[in-house]
Amino acid sequence: DEMPAHYLSGSSAKNSLLADGCVIEGTVENSILFRGVHVGPGAVVRGAILMQGVEIGAGAQVENVILDKDVTVKSGSRLITPSSYPIVIGKGQTI
Repeated sequence: DEMPAHYLSGSSAKNSLLADGCVIEGTVENSILFRGVHVGPGAVVRGAILMQGVEIGAGAQVENVILDKDVTVKSGSRLITPSSYPIVIGKGQTI
């Protein structure tokens, strides 16, 4: 058991499923976030599946991707793919 998802000032989540322990500082739309995901300030997550322990850095953009456990997306990174062909990033990688 973890704390409920925590939405900080200026964050937004629309049409998404967020598990316990998530911390949202940016924007999440049409996505599924597993336990313990952190979305940094100014980050945008759209159409994504983020497994447990994923870290999305400040200002990063993630769209139409599947990120396995413990993946880190560095601040300012852009990981955007067409919705018809999503990218899968393996466990523990840093982008």
